[in-house]
Amino acid sequence: MTNVTSALAALLGLKSGMGVEIAPEQITIAQLEKRGKGLGLKHLVTAPTPAGAVAGGRVEEPEAVAEVLRDLIADHRLKPGPVATAIPGREAVIRLIRLPADLQADELREVVLNQEAELYLPFSRNDAFVDFQPLAAAVDPDGVKRQEVLLVAAQLSVVNSYLEALRRAGLTARVVDIASFALVRALREPLAQVPPGAAVALVLLSADDTEISILLEGVPQFSRTVSLGTREFREALESTLDLPSFKAANLSRVLGDLADEIQRSLDFYQASGTTAPVPPVAQVLLAGNGANVRQIDEFLRQRLALPVSRVDPVTALGLPEISVPPGLRSGFGVALGLALRIL
Repeated sequence: MTNVTSALAALLGLKSGMGVEIAPEQITIAQLEKRGKGLGLKHLVTAPTPAGAVAGGRVEEPEAVAEVLRDLIADHRLKPGPVATAIPGREAVIRLIRLPADLQADELREVVLNQEAELYLPFSRNDAFVDFQPLAAAVDPDGVKRQEVLLVAAQLSVVNSYLEALRRAGLTARVVDIASFALVRALREPLAQVPPGAAVALVLLSADDTEISILLEGVPQFSRTVSLGTREFREALESTLDLPSFKAANLSRVLGDLADEIQRSLDFYQASGTTAPVPPVAQVLLAGNGANVRQIDEFLRQRLALPVSRVDPVTALGLPEISVPPGLRSGFGVALGLALRIL
């Protein structure tokens, strides 16, 4: 999302990068290194997050999180350098805006950060980290050339809660990203294979919620977070009689709710094309630990009438196939994408 320090230049030339994902269900450290023209996985370690330490999109107990990080670093003899971490999309303001195409770089920065940002923030500009990324120029339906800009913002209190946990663990954060952005970075290669003019729905299934992003050429066009995650999956299995038929019926109900929310998001996206039709969604990609639920891809494929598949960031990044078991790979996309951000 935003560079926490101005020392981005210091990152140039690094041969390894470390990503730290702090999520409600688990804390993951991924370290990638450059090997010739490719990448190697130096470390990928994880541990459960203490109950209640991460909730509501922020770190509520930084010392508890820091203790887990310190243990992971010590137990696996990690040698951390600068790290990247991420906040969940639910805590960020993400907007794709269009501005006059003739603005110079300094003018664009002034307009975005000090004028446009305030139009979209539900909190004070003084209480926010704000960043932006210029994208390609586009022509509006009325024939006017516009500069597309991706605007991202988050409250200082949210970002600082993650930074405080890292600081207590002895780690220096150089970059704070958005979880879904890190995931997209890890999936750059498969996303590049999507036919031109087709959109992709990227569904990140976390413990507390599910983030649904519609991407066009890797750029977020629409995002929505729903309060349904892997915790509901687990509760659906644990709250029934110990009979396969009851468990299957309860899980099917929860997955049905998820399918309805995804379909609702697709409908919202399609309705957003008020001046011109938006590109259709061609496929759905599942990520996060929830993507490892058995047959979730087949269930959603039937309900949504679209191709649905689990992401595999290990293969997407060209990492050794034996480094991570196939059944776990979908849950490590964010951490790997964060590590890639540092390289």
